[in-house]
Amino acid sequence: MKSNLQKLIKKKLGLFILFLLPLVSFAQSVLQGSVINEVDGKPLPDASVFLNNTTLGSKTNAEGKFRISGIPSGQYELIVSLIGFKSYNQVVTIDRNTEINGVKMTPTVTLMNEVTVSGSDKYRSRKLRMFKEQFLGASGFSNDCEISNPEILVLKFQNHQQVLTGYSNDFLEIENKATGYKIKYLLNNFKLDKIALNISYEGYAFFEELKGDPKQKELWEKHRRAIYYGSPTHFLRVVTAGKADSDFVVRPFCIKKIDTLDNPVYKSMLDIRLGNSAKYYMLRYDTLTTSKYVHPTSNRGVYAISYPYDLDVFYFPPGVPHSLDAYHEHGNRGQIGSFDFINSNIFFDYNGRILNPDGVSLRYRWGRDRVAELLPLGYNPPLREQTAKR
Repeated sequence: MKSNLQKLIKKKLGLFILFLLPLVSFAQSVLQGSVINEVDGKPLPDASVFLNNTTLGSKTNAEGKFRISGIPSGQYELIVSLIGFKSYNQVVTIDRNTEINGVKMTPTVTLMNEVTVSGSDKYRSRKLRMFKEQFLGASGFSNDCEISNPEILVLKFQNHQQVLTGYSNDFLEIENKATGYKIKYLLNNFKLDKIALNISYEGYAFFEELKGDPKQKELWEKHRRAIYYGSPTHFLRVVTAGKADSDFVVRPFCIKKIDTLDNPVYKSMLDIRLGNSAKYYMLRYDTLTTSKYVHPTSNRGVYAISYPYDLDVFYFPPGVPHSLDAYHEHGNRGQIGSFDFINSNIFFDYNGRILNPDGVSLRYRWGRDRVAELLPLGYNPPLREQTAKR
């Protein structure tokens, strides 16, 4: 009798804990604080305060105070922006209610002649077109993006070097009618090198949901899922959840030398032949398990990707078999992206955010995605299903 009672108590307790876990996992916190002028210590009203790449933000009141609620636990980049002051950024870990008081903003001097030059620049439309093509991207979604205030962009083109650079002192307002977001993007720097074929940009983004009818929202959700599945964010999130091997295949990019082509499979996969030499070279792919390239770090919630070779990443949506024949084992069917290491480690957090983006180069679809494919960190598809190809 006593034994049965203990079993019943344990069972009920187990169920209680099971139902409690989602409440703990999805606990939300409040971040509040104040913003002041570094020079005189006075409060700064109307400053934009937000968590980078999220929909979470607010404005400071007349006393320079702010409050952001509904923040899921995680690591974020806190951004404070106000015209006439240098933008402030700080990495914050939110796992409970947090208070940050006395954020100091440094005044800056805006060069007024830049506005005059921009307004009288006869090549302005050409530079703006170049900027939009690279900043918004060239996908079908980019056609549904519109920058409502391009006049705030400062763009300079060095003709002899074929380099376009730019930045903004205030938020670019981008309406993405493909995904249903209004993005306020503070562009710190932009560089397009037409000779080296390199593009880089860096800034802070704040998202707002557009208003739409049920039919529009359904289409937006379809497009959001098409962007999310197979993206670097999706990959890094399933890596931290220990499920990457069920959705993705990761292989090192390296060269294998073979001495003979007697094997017909080798013949079909031959990439390079050097004269009449008996030596042949071919791309060699060996599928890696997550533990081979993902490693923990001393910082809680931060992980590292490292490997002696660059990594090619293949994505297989639900319903698409992973088994590959001998030919495709060495091909690129299903390849969605690659990590080309610039630094020896790529650091990322469990939000799927790369913490040192300058330390890696992304290729294939990952390298082509731009602001038109940008989603807030808080976006998580409600269903796991195969989406239409873009």
